Amino acid sequence: MKAVATPPIREIRQAIPAPSPRTTGSRLRTWLANFWLRYLFWHAWHAPWVVRATKWFYLSFALTFSKALKHGTQCNAKRIIGPGLSERKLSRFTRHVVSNFYDFVYDIGRSLGSTRKQLLERIEMATGVEQYEAMRKLKRGAIVVTAHMGSFEVGCASLLDREPNVHVVFRRDLLERFEMMRARLRKNLGVHEVPMEGSDWTAWMPLRDALLRDEVVVMQGDRVMPGQKGRRVRFLGGHLLLPTGPIKLSLATGAPVIPVFSIRTQQGRIRLFIEDAIEVDSNDPDAVERGLEQMASVIERYVREYPEQWLVLQPAFCEDATT
Repeated sequence: MKAVATPPIREIRQAIPAPSPRTTGSRLRTWLANFWLRYLFWHAWHAPWVVRATKWFYLSFALTFSKALKHGTQCNAKRIIGPGLSERKLSRFTRHVVSNFYDFVYDIGRSLGSTRKQLLERIEMATGVEQYEAMRKLKRGAIVVTAHMGSFEVGCASLLDREPNVHVVFRRDLLERFEMMRARLRKNLGVHEVPMEGSDWTAWMPLRDALLRDEVVVMQGDRVMPGQKGRRVRFLGGHLLLPTGPIKLSLATGAPVIPVFSIRTQQGRIRLFIEDAIEVDSNDPDAVERGLEQMASVIERYVREYPEQWLVLQPAFCEDATT
C-alpha cells in the first residue's frame, strides 16, 4: 500500500471576517442583540443590582433574538458532548452557557467597586499553589495561560497577591462600554494591559523583556483572535486553532507556561486550579507542536469537565468555522 504523506503543520492567520449581506430580518436581530449587550453592560457598570435582579429578562431576550448565539453554542455542544444531543439538551446547554456569560459580565460590574481583598474573599479554594511557588523560585518569569472560563478578574487578583508585576495580553472588544469596564477594573487591580492588534509583533518585545525580568505574563490559550496566528490542534470532537504566542514566548525566554483556571461554583464562589508547568525544549525541532498539544490537553480537560462555563459564544471548532 502506498504511504500517504501527512501535510506539514503550519501556522495559520485567523481570518478577519468580512461583512456579509444582510436581510432586513437579520439586521433587526443584530440590532436587538447589540442593544441587549449594551443595555447589560451599562447596568453592570452603573447598577449591578439591576443586572442581578433581572437576569431572567436578559436571558430570554438574548435567546429569543440572537440566532448567531444559539448557532455558535450548539455547534460547540455537539463537538464537546457529542453529535447525538436532543433539541431539549441543546437548548439547555445554550441557556446555561449564556447564563454563565451573564454572570461573568455581572462579576466585572460589581468588581469595579471591590478591593483586591474583597475579590480574594470570593475564592473558595485554590489547588497547585505550592507547585506554582516552587516554580517561581527559579526566577525565570512565568507565562500564565488560561481559558475563557469562570472569573478572570478574581484569578488576576489572586496572582497580584503574589506577583508585583502582571502583564495581561488582550484584544480590545468591539463593544466600547464593555472595554471601558474591563480597562477600569484592570487599572483598579494594578494590572499592566498589553493590547494586541492583529499581528502587531512590536507588542511581543515588552512581553519578552518582562519575562526576562522575572515578571508574569497572562494570556488566553483557547482562542486565536482575528488577524493573529495559530495552529490547528486536535481538541475533543474536532480541532481548535490555538495561539502559538505562549509557546513561542517560552522558547524565546525560557519561562515556563503555567495553565491556571478559575471555575465558578453554583454559589457564585471561585475555585482556582493551577496545573503543572509546561516546559518547552528549545532544542526540540517540534517544540511548538508539542507545547501546543500539552496546552490543548490541559484546556480540553477543563472544557470537558465544565462545558457550560466555556464562554465561547461563536463556533469555536475549525470544522464549524464556515457553517
